[in-house]
Amino acid sequence: MTIRRFRAASHKDAMRKVRDALGEDAVIVSSRKTAQGAEVFAISEADLAQLQDADEVPSPASPDFSGIAQQLLSDMQDMRAMLHQQQGEKAPDDNRKRLYRQLRAGGYSDALSRQLVALLPSALNHSNKTYPEALKWLQQQIVARISHQSEMRVNDWELLQHQGVMAFVGPTGVGKTTTTAKLAANYVMQHGNDSLLLVTTDSYRIGAQQQLAIYAELLDVQMHALADGDTLDSLAEKMHGKRLVLVDTVGMSQRDQRLAQKIAALGSAEHRDSTRLVLLLNAAAQQETLDEVARIYQRIARESDLIIHDCILTKLDETARMGGVLDTVIRHKLTVQATASGQRVPEDIRVPDIEQLVADSLTAEVSSSQLAESEWEQASETLEPSQVFAHGHLIQSNMQALRQQIPHFDELVQALKLKQLPDHWANTAFPDELNMIRWAAPQPLQGWSHLTPHLGLNKRGLPLLPPVLHSAENPVLVDMALAPVQLFDYLPQPELLDIFSQHQTGWLATLNLNHKVQFQGQPFTVNGLVKKHGIPLSKHTILYRGERRRLELTIAAAETEPSQQLVQVIYGELHGGPSKNPVQRRYWLADGNCTAEQVVERTRAMLQLEEFARLTRLAWRSLGKYELDSRTQLGLAGALAAVALHVEYHAAAQFAGLRGELLSISGKRGRVQGDKLLPAILHVIHAYDSLVVAGREVEAQG
Repeated sequence: MTIRRFRAASHKDAMRKVRDALGEDAVIVSSRKTAQGAEVFAISEADLAQLQDADEVPSPASPDFSGIAQQLLSDMQDMRAMLHQQQGEKAPDDNRKRLYRQLRAGGYSDALSRQLVALLPSALNHSNKTYPEALKWLQQQIVARISHQSEMRVNDWELLQHQGVMAFVGPTGVGKTTTTAKLAANYVMQHGNDSLLLVTTDSYRIGAQQQLAIYAELLDVQMHALADGDTLDSLAEKMHGKRLVLVDTVGMSQRDQRLAQKIAALGSAEHRDSTRLVLLLNAAAQQETLDEVARIYQRIARESDLIIHDCILTKLDETARMGGVLDTVIRHKLTVQATASGQRVPEDIRVPDIEQLVADSLTAEVSSSQLAESEWEQASETLEPSQVFAHGHLIQSNMQALRQQIPHFDELVQALKLKQLPDHWANTAFPDELNMIRWAAPQPLQGWSHLTPHLGLNKRGLPLLPPVLHSAENPVLVDMALAPVQLFDYLPQPELLDIFSQHQTGWLATLNLNHKVQFQGQPFTVNGLVKKHGIPLSKHTILYRGERRRLELTIAAAETEPSQQLVQVIYGELHGGPSKNPVQRRYWLADGNCTAEQVVERTRAMLQLEEFARLTRLAWRSLGKYELDSRTQLGLAGALAAVALHVEYHAAAQFAGLRGELLSISGKRGRVQGDKLLPAILHVIHAYDSLVVAGREVEAQG
C-alpha cells in the first residue's frame, strides 16, 4: 500500500496536486493545516482496489489491512458525496451529518459527537431508510461507553451495600444535602438505623446543619458536624461500630481556592481504604461547566490521595438536554451510581436507567441547532471525512488502554508477531497475583479436540495471563498450595476435596442436578436436597454475558461420602429476562467453611467464566491461518479469550469506555459480550501494527 503525502500553500493547491498525481478518484485519507499551508495524505483508487482484493495471511511482515481497506472505501463514498455537493448535484443522504446534528442538539460536545459519527458503518450512512438503524446504533455506542450501577431492584443497590465512608462532593446547589437524606432513608429501610452515621462539613450556609439534623431526627440516626479545619479522624470514636458513614460536604465552586483543603479533610488514616467520594453533577448545567467541575474535583482528589470514580446525576427534572452530563461521564470515566429528580425524600432517587437517559438525550429538536450545522460545515472545509483518522486514534487509545490495564498483554502481542509462546508461558506455571484457579474440565468441548486451558484469577475474579496449557499426556496436577481458592469446572475425586477441607483450602465445584449427596445419613440428589432443606441467601446483581442479571442463591448443608466431610450444596438462579422463569440454573458444591460472601464471589466468577472455553475455541479458529503449531495456537487462543473476559467483566469505569470503543471497532451491535470483544481485540492488535507500518511508508515517501 502506498499512501502519499502532498504539501502546498493552501488546501486547494494540495488537492490539485492530488488530482494531478493520483487522478480524480483518489481517496483522501486525511488532511490538515500546517505552518507552511496544508498537508494531504491520499491513496490511489487502484492501490485501494488491490488492497481490497488482497488475500494475504496477516503477519508482522505483511499486516492485515482488510479493516483499514473497508474504512478507506467508506471514505471514498464520503469524498464523492462532498464532490456532488460542490458540483451542485443532489448528494446522497448523509446519516453521519444527521447524527452529528442530533448529538449537538442534545448537548454532547463537538469532540465526542465527531468521534462517534466517524465510526458509523458505511452500510448505515448513505440511505435515508437506514437512519433509524443508524440512530439505534448510536444509542448502543453511547450506552456501551457509560459505566453505571444498573441494579434491578433497590434491595440490590450496590451503593447501599458500601461499608465505610461515603462523602458527597460537588458545587453549591447541586443537591448534596437532599441526596444524603434520600440515601440515608433508603439505607435505614434496608439495614436499620443503628449502623448509620450522618456527618456534615457545611458550616457556611445558614441552616445547612439544621436541615440535615431534621432528616437525622426523622430517621432516628446519629448526626455530627465536622468543625472547620478538622478531618474525619476527629470523629473516629463516633464512627466506631458504624457500617456506613454518609458525609454531606460543603458546596464549593470548582474554582474556590479552599476546595483542596475541604477535600483533604475527607481523608482518614483509619478509613482511607474504605472512603468513597461521590461527585454530584447537575444535569441541567452546561457541558463545559460540568467538564470543568469533573476535571478539577478529580484532580484535587488525586492530590489528596483520594479517588473520584462514582457520580450521581441530579436535577434530571430541570434539564432539557441530557447530552452534556452524559458526555462528561464518558469523558472522565465516571460510574453513574444513581439519578435524582425532585425534592421528595426518599422517593426521588433511583438506580440509573442509562438506556432511557441516552434515548432521551437524542430526542432534542435538531432544526434549532444552527451551531451544529455551522460546526459540521466548518469541519468539512478543514478536514475531509475520514473514518481512518477516527479509527487510527481509536486503535491507538485502545492499544494503550489494553497495555496499561491488563498485565502481560504486551507479551501476547509479541507472541502473535513472533508466532511463538514466550518461554515462561510454556512451563505450565500460573501467573502472579494469583487468588483463585479455575481448573478446566479434563475433556474438550463437543466437536473440538483440544482441552480448554486452566486459568488463574486475581482478587476481582478476573482472568490473568498466561493461561496454563495441559493435555492428557501432560496434565497439570491440582495443588492446594498454588492459590487459596480452587474452582472446578467439573467434580473432582472425593479424596481430593477431603484433603482441601482438612487443610481449609477454599473450593467450589460444578455439579449436575442429579448428583447424590448425604444429609443426616440419608441420600439425596442435590436438586431434592435444595428443595427440602435449602436456605435462601441474599440476592445480588451481576453482569452476565452483556446483561445485568439478578443472582438468587440457595444453600443446603450436606456430607461427602465416604468421609462424611461437611460440605455445602449451592443452587443458583439467574433472573432478569422478560419471563418470570430463571434464564439459567446451576448447582455447585463448596467446602463447609465457605461464608455467604465467599459463595457469592465464587459463583459469580464461575458464571462469568463459563464463556472461556467457547471463546478459546472461537479465537483458535480466528488464528487458523497463522500456520502455528498446535500448542502455540491453543496458548494464544486462550490468552485472547482471557483478555476478552477481562475487558468484559472489569467493573472499573475505564473499561466501560474501552468496551464501547471495541464494540465500535467490531462493527457489531447489541449487548457487549466476549464474542464481540474478542475479534475487536485481535483487530486492534493487527490494525495497530498496520498503522505503524503505514506510517513508516508515509515517512519514507516524504
